[in-house]
Amino acid sequence: MCSHLNQVFPMSPQLTTHLAKLDEIGAKTGFCAKHLASEQVIVYEAERRFLAASTIKLPVLALYAERRQEAVFAENYLYNPADDCEDSPCFDELEPGTAVSWDTLADWMMIRSDNTATNLLIEQLGMAEIQAWIAERGWQTMQLNRVMMDLAARARGIDNWSNAQEMLDFMERLVKRTLTDTASCDWILDVLHRCEDKEKIPFLFQPPVFVANKPGELPGNRSDVGYVHDAEHEVVMAIFCDGLPDEAAELANDLWQAELAQILWQELTIVLV
Repeated sequence: MCSHLNQVFPMSPQLTTHLAKLDEIGAKTGFCAKHLASEQVIVYEAERRFLAASTIKLPVLALYAERRQEAVFAENYLYNPADDCEDSPCFDELEPGTAVSWDTLADWMMIRSDNTATNLLIEQLGMAEIQAWIAERGWQTMQLNRVMMDLAARARGIDNWSNAQEMLDFMERLVKRTLTDTASCDWILDVLHRCEDKEKIPFLFQPPVFVANKPGELPGNRSDVGYVHDAEHEVVMAIFCDGLPDEAAELANDLWQAELAQILWQELTIVLV
């Protein structure tokens, strides 16, 4: 975890200036980035709790990766429109009764952040089982407490939570192949490298630098968790923001996070050149 490491970079003038842009609109952030070879870390409010939004789909994917060879996932899901929920683009053109493999549903959950696919996986895996998997890894802030788009649960104060520190730890374990078995970690990384939402951490990176990531969005909130790498460097990072006052601020924050990811990458890699 970030706070347990002793090679923490001081906050640079460039980062301080970048953070001031959020202060101007009253928004808050927590982020953590780590160079895996040097173990150098940049941390800011990494233990602060944020709404997880779609980043909570990461542990759902991880548990599915462990269990995807089980017999329960051998039989395809048959599409039932009654299962639909908001923000499910992959189901828009689907005919009732269409067979969809569970691997395809996992792809849809991550690559296009499809909420119906997510809820089907949560139901099949079991919400309590997913939360137990999270707890077994020592993560206390990260919590899956409701399915996607459950507005009634949100109205009762039930929500999904995480922080930058625990999500960075998730990504570090994944890249080091200690999150679960090696084959499952390889499969998860392949899925994350194909994420179509590139508005935040990946936005300003070009080959030979590559990004695997999972972003999240809720009104007033933006987040992204990523693995940024080239032939020489591997950096994992997690960025959360809340208190964004309006839609214009939310859109601007996508670029703010993209710029932050560039700063974090540069400050963690240039020192090693």
